[in-house]
Amino acid sequence: MGKQKLPMRHGVGAIILNNQNKVFVGKRKDNPVNKWQMPQGGLDHGESYLSAMKRELYEETSIKRVKVLKELDGFF
Repeated sequence: MGKQKLPMRHGVGAIILNNQNKVFVGKRKDNPVNKWQMPQGGLDHGESYLSAMKRELYEETSIKRVKVLKELDGFF
């Protein structure tokens, strides 16, 4: 069976800092080697970037409350 070709969609990511300015990274449990990453994912249809970031953050870390310090002004 071949790989299904999925459409590209816009994505979001988050840099999480604690009160000591330490950066959160999570180890992927679905990868057998040392792969670490910050929370990220794609936008659902009709979803804002900020809502998508908060949803992905919760889905991947269970973090519900964050103070947004900065949103980037462009796309990368």
